[in-house]
Amino acid sequence: MILANATIYTADPARPFAAAMAVRAGRVLRVGTYDSLKEFKGRHTYELNLSGNVVLPGFIDSHVHLIDGGLQLARVPLRGVRSKDEFISRVQGAVRDKHPGGWVRGGGWNNDFWGGEFPTAAWLDDISPDNPVWLSRMDGHMGLANSLAMKIAGIDKNTNDPVGGTIVRTTEREPTGLLVDAAMKLVFDVVREDSVNERREALLRASRHALMRGVTTVVDVGSYFPGTSEEQTWQDFSGILCHFCLDASIVDVFFF
Repeated sequence: MILANATIYTADPARPFAAAMAVRAGRVLRVGTYDSLKEFKGRHTYELNLSGNVVLPGFIDSHVHLIDGGLQLARVPLRGVRSKDEFISRVQGAVRDKHPGGWVRGGGWNNDFWGGEFPTAAWLDDISPDNPVWLSRMDGHMGLANSLAMKIAGIDKNTNDPVGGTIVRTTEREPTGLLVDAAMKLVFDVVREDSVNERREALLRASRHALMRGVTTVVDVGSYFPGTSEEQTWQDFSGILCHFCLDASIVDVFFF
């Protein structure tokens, strides 16, 4: 394939931009002028006129939780929500699609977008009386549970904070629904575990999502929440790496 009439960033200070590029089987053969690529042009060469658009090298993200991100893409999307009303409305829509008793899961919310006020279980209880809800914050270090989810998890005013985690409470010690770091595992332990196939589908989904945004290589740090074993992490990746072609290259990092 030849990319022509482009603005290609080369990262070479001596020649930062070029107009054309030849690619074969995923490898760049040459970057330069259109005339300099003639030797690579054959009868079956596909040529793409980019009309001056910019071409950049693929981005590398050095710290991701790829499978967790892929799972979130299939759940209640709260990234970019900018008000309490919008937050509640999105969750309410997801609850309508669930049978009573089914878990409603989602995430990506950022309370800084609506003035800093943290959400509480009270935001959710009226719209989800029969469905447990778990919604993780965008940074992965905090999540919100409704009252039914906390009841299932056995969280009440007498529950001690786990080591490395915090159950956020009112002045009367009642849990607000916010769980921080290791305290999130209290809910994770009672949520139906995602199957290996679901996690592998999430890996493919996240890989394609990354590629659409120009991210061609990621470093996955492996453990998605406290308690995830290295064995499970490898199980997630092994079938995909052996049997599928991922859209983005993945470097997996295990912490011991």
